[in-house]
Amino acid sequence: MGKLAAGVAGLGLIGGAGTVVYNTHGDATVKIMNEKTGRVQSVRIEAGGKSFLCPLGMDDKLKPYDLAAGRIKLTLGQVRGEEHAILRQYPSHRGPDSVVTHFNTLRRRDDRLVAAYNGEIRSHNAILRRDCTAG
Repeated sequence: MGKLAAGVAGLGLIGGAGTVVYNTHGDATVKIMNEKTGRVQSVRIEAGGKSFLCPLGMDDKLKPYDLAAGRIKLTLGQVRGEEHAILRQYPSHRGPDSVVTHFNTLRRRDDRLVAAYNGEIRSHNAILRRDCTAG
């Protein structure tokens, strides 16, 4: 779990208690409850259509990666919402220097979040390939 935490540290991810539930197709629904507001946010991570036959207990191995990916995806949605709000406010892509600086900061964060999300999915998939049989 230390490597997982180190991989997403510094991204300012959505915090709070989280759960992961898998459907019969292997899709994960990640729910995060904000401890301050009590609001629950939910995101779905699709399995991609491949099926695997896995030993019992596999969900427990995958959950940390899916939980991290869910937190990243929810955070990315917030960042992109801010980006779109700026673009709506400044459709000519010309705004005050402070807005341009903030937008560029959001873009860099967006890029880091996408890279972190892809890393969590790669780790998830590596476990499936290592421990499961493609079906």
